[in-house]
Order: sequence, then C-alpha cells, then structure tokens
Amino acid sequence: MALKSKWTKALTSTSAPADSFAPERGYLHAYVYGTFVATAALERSYDGGTTWLPVEVTPGSAYTKTAAGSTVIFVPEAKGDVLYRWKLSAFTSGTVNAVLAQYDGLPAQT
Repeated sequence: MALKSKWTKALTSTSAPADSFAPERGYLHAYVYGTFVATAALERSYDGGTTWLPVEVTPGSAYTKTAAGSTVIFVPEAKGDVLYRWKLSAFTSGTVNAVLAQYDGLPAQT
C-alpha cells in the first residue's frame, strides 16, 4: 500500500498547531509516538479551522492517547470539507510526534 499524503508535527506544548490536515474521503491513519508525559487529542473542524471538535472513535468518547499508539478512522467527507489535527490537551514533558496519514489501502491498526 502506498502513502498518498501525510501530516507530521512534533508537539511540545498545549498550543494549537499552526496548520491541519485535509484528507480525502477514505481511511485516515492517526498515530502518535515518542517518549512523553502528555495527552494527545484527535480533533476535526467542519468550518475551516474556527471550531475544533473531538474525534470520537467510539460514540461518546473522545479519542485521546497518553502513550504511543494508533487508530484508523473512516473520513466520509470530500477533501477539504473537514480538517483534522492532533492537539495536546495536557502536557508535562517530552515530545509527542503526531501523524495523520492516508494510504491507497487500509493500513493495519496497532
């Protein structure tokens, strides 16, 4: 499976990243890695980045990571209709390497 597009950020504070990722319709692989004491939250915006909402992989539960890990979500919207980003909702130390990536096929979930 070939990589189509990717967004990568090294997050070290709770400040919002300066940019975001506009995936195509399809599967989005979202993961974080590194050595850190932090909580990374996956967010999306339907209004061009003015308002950010938590991504819920399980209904009613925002998707967050406090250690390295990943998930695969389906993006039903057309490219540009929704933006995605990782943002730290809590931070103590280390670097959270945050990635959003799309592939030609469905990546394995870890």
